[in-house]
Amino acid sequence: MTLYSHPGKPLIKHLEEVAQSCLSFFQNNRQVFANTELKETLKNLAFICGAFHDIGKGTKFFQHYLLSPDHEQIGPKNHALVSALFVKELAKAYLKSTSLSDFEKALFAHFVFTGVKRHHGKLKNFVDEFDITSKSDELQEQLISFQEAEVQEILTHFAIQLPVKYSLQNFKEYIISKSYEKDMLDFYMDEFTWGDYENVPSETKISYFYAHQLLYSCLLFADKTDVILQENQQEKALLEENLVQRFRKEKEFETARTELDGKKNQAYCEAIDNLQEVFSPYQHIYSLTLPTGLGKTITSFAVALEMKKLLDAPDTKLIVAIPFTSIIDQNFDVYKQIINSENTNLLLKHHHLAEPSYKINEDVFDPDKSQFLIETWQAQVVVTTFVQLIDSIFSNDKSKLLKIPNLVNSIIILDEVQTIPYHYWQLLKSVFEFLGETFNCYFIFMSATQPLIFNPEKVIVGRKEIQEIIPAYKDYFKFFNRTKLVNRTNTELTIDAFNEEVFSYINDNPTKDILVIINTKKQCLYCFEELVRMIETDKTEIYYLSTLITPFERKNIIKRIKEKKSGKQQVIISTQLIEAGVDLSVDTVFRTLAPIDAIIQAAGRANRYNEKGILGGTIFLYQIKEIARATSLIYGSDLIQKTKNVLKQVKEIDECNYLQLIESYFKEVKTQSDNYHSKELEFLTNLQFEDLGNFSLIEETKSESVFIQLNQEAVTAWEKFISIYSNESLDIREKRTAFSKIKAVFYDYVVNVPIPYGLKSILFDSEQCFGFYISYSNNPSQYYQYDEDDYTRNIGYKEVGAYVL
Repeated sequence: MTLYSHPGKPLIKHLEEVAQSCLSFFQNNRQVFANTELKETLKNLAFICGAFHDIGKGTKFFQHYLLSPDHEQIGPKNHALVSALFVKELAKAYLKSTSLSDFEKALFAHFVFTGVKRHHGKLKNFVDEFDITSKSDELQEQLISFQEAEVQEILTHFAIQLPVKYSLQNFKEYIISKSYEKDMLDFYMDEFTWGDYENVPSETKISYFYAHQLLYSCLLFADKTDVILQENQQEKALLEENLVQRFRKEKEFETARTELDGKKNQAYCEAIDNLQEVFSPYQHIYSLTLPTGLGKTITSFAVALEMKKLLDAPDTKLIVAIPFTSIIDQNFDVYKQIINSENTNLLLKHHHLAEPSYKINEDVFDPDKSQFLIETWQAQVVVTTFVQLIDSIFSNDKSKLLKIPNLVNSIIILDEVQTIPYHYWQLLKSVFEFLGETFNCYFIFMSATQPLIFNPEKVIVGRKEIQEIIPAYKDYFKFFNRTKLVNRTNTELTIDAFNEEVFSYINDNPTKDILVIINTKKQCLYCFEELVRMIETDKTEIYYLSTLITPFERKNIIKRIKEKKSGKQQVIISTQLIEAGVDLSVDTVFRTLAPIDAIIQAAGRANRYNEKGILGGTIFLYQIKEIARATSLIYGSDLIQKTKNVLKQVKEIDECNYLQLIESYFKEVKTQSDNYHSKELEFLTNLQFEDLGNFSLIEETKSESVFIQLNQEAVTAWEKFISIYSNESLDIREKRTAFSKIKAVFYDYVVNVPIPYGLKSILFDSEQCFGFYISYSNNPSQYYQYDEDDYTRNIGYKEVGAYVL
C-alpha cells in the first residue's frame, strides 16, 4: 500500500523533496554559521527534520482520514507530535557522534522536536513544549496503527543518507515505555531551567535562538514549497549590471543643471567611490547619512548593487525596508524605473495593501502560489515595511518565519531608520550584529537624522560597529542652508493664541505657502476650523490632512497642493502624517513641539528644493498648553524633555547647523537606550518564542473602521466586498483571496477611528456590517463630512454630540 502525505502525493516523495530542500539550503549558503561544527550539525539536523517531519502520517488513522471522501476520522489523525518525538530520538542518536557538549546535544535534540511539533502551528515558549503526558494514550494508539512495512520502507530509503542508524523498533520501545515523559522533564529541570543554560553568555543564547529559528523556518519553507509550488519551482532571475548608471544617463542626471543637482551627483559618486575603500566582507553594518533632498533613494540602491559586485554574489537579495506604506509606493516606482521590468521575481512589493499578484513575463501565478512567493520574498529586490522585516525576525508565527531563509545573504537597506523607537535599539543592535556575522546579512542604515543604535567611534576586532559610507557627510549638511528654525517654545501658548499667531502670519505674508503641523487630531481639526472661519478663502486655499479623512482624499489633496493650479496662497493644517515621505515644499512651517528628528523632518517640507533661495524657508516651533500631555504620551515624555534640553539655548538656528542639534539629541537618547532594560531581548535569550512573538514595532491603539462611499468607485468596492463575504459557497481562505484583489482600492475609502478612552466603541449612526460602519453615498453619515468641491468642508470623521458610557 502506498502512503500519501497529501492527495496524490506519495509520502516518501514528499519527505525526500523536503529533506533535499533543507539540505540544499545549508549547502548553498556556506556563510551561514560559517567555519563551525555547528554548521555541519545544523545541516544534518535540517535533513533529519525534512526526512521525517511527516512520518506520523504513516498511520492507518491518518491515511483513512486523507483518502476517505468525507475525511472520516477513525482515530487520532494528528501527526506532528509523534513525528516530533521520532525526529528527536533520531537526532539524539546522530548528535552522539558530534563533539558538541552534552548540554548542546540535548538542546539541539529538543530544538528539532519543537520545530517538527509546531510545523503546522505557532511556536510556544520553549519550556511550555515539554509536558506531553496528556498525549500518552493518543501516542500509544498511533504507535499500533503505524503501517509498519511502508514506514520501514521510508526508513530504509533514508538510511544510506543518514549519518546514524535508528529503527522503528527502537522508537516503538521508546513510546511504549513512556520514556519521553522522564527525559523531557530531566531536560527541563536539569539542563534548561536550573542547569547549564543559565550560565550561557547572552551572545551564545542569541545564536541558539536563531539556530532554532533557522531549522524551523527551513523546514516550513521546504514543506510549503513542495506542497504549494510542487514541480513548478522558479529559477532565480538576476539583475542586469549597471542598472543605476543606465537609469541616471537616461534621465540625464549626470548633467547638473543646478547647484543642487551638482551636489546630488557629488554625493552619488562619493558614495560609490568610498564604498571601494571602506567595504569589507567582515564589516556588516553600514550607514548612509545625507540631508533631505540629496537623492538617498537612488544612491543607496546603487551602493547595495555595488556591494553585490564586491561580494562577487550576483544572487544576493536586496531588501529595502521603509517605515511607512505611503513612502513605499513612491520609492517602488523609482526602483521599477531603474530595473525596467514588470517581473515580480526581479522586483517585489510587500505590505498589507500590496497587490497579491506574482507574474513573470506573461505568466500570472494563481492566488495561492502568488501569495506564497510574495510572502516569502522570492525576488531579487524586495520593497517592504519595517513591520514586515522586523516582525519576521522576532515572530513565533510560521507564516512570518517563512521569510527567514530568504534573509540569509541579503543586503538590507533601512530607510528613515531614526523612526525605530529607542527602547528597541539594544534588541536590534544585538540581533543585527548576529544576523550580520552568522546569517551573512549586510545592513545599510539610511537617514538624514542618523540615530546612535551603533557607535560609529567604536572598533571591534579590526572593524567598526558601524561604517559610514560617506565619511565627509557633514560637508553636505553645511552646504544646505534652505531654512532656519525659530524656537518659540520658551513660552507655552494656548491653542487659541497659537491660532491667532498663525492667522496673523497668513495675513501678513499673502504670497507665502504655509504648513501647520499639530500633534493631535482634535486640536489639528480645531485649528483648521478656526482658520477657515477667519481666513478669506477667495484669496487662500486651506486644506486639512489627518488620518481621519480617507486615503483617497489625502492623495487628492496632496496632488492638488503640488499642482498649485489656482496660484492662490496655500495653507495646510496637518497632523504628523505629512512628515512621512510626503514630497511637497512650502515657505513656512509652524510645528508644535516634538522630538528633534520629527522637527527636522518637518523642516524638510520648507524650501525643499532650494527654490526660494538661501534661508528662504522658516520653521516656527511652539509649545501648546492643551496638547502638552498628549504630546508626551505620543512621543514619550523622556524624548520631549531631551528635545527641550537640546533647544534650551537655541533661539534661532540655520539649516547648515541642524546637524549639531541632531547629534546632541541622539547622544542624549543613546544614554536613555543604554539604560533601558529590554524585555524582548530577555524573551529572546530565554527562548520565550510566544512572548517574543507579541513584539510589535508599532504600538496598536483600539480603533474601529468606517467605510466611506465617497464616489462610484467606493460604492462598487463595497458591493464587491459584500458579495464576497456573504457568499456562503466560499470558505474563509477563498474569501480572503477574492478580497485581496480589491483590497488596495477598498482601503482607499476606510478610516480607522480610535475608540475614546472609557468607551467600548466609536460614535456612529449606522450599524456595523462585516466589521465596518458605513457612510452611504445616498445617505451620508452626519459623523463624516466631505465635499467634492469645497475643501474647507473636508474634515472627515468628527464626533457629534456627547459620549454615552
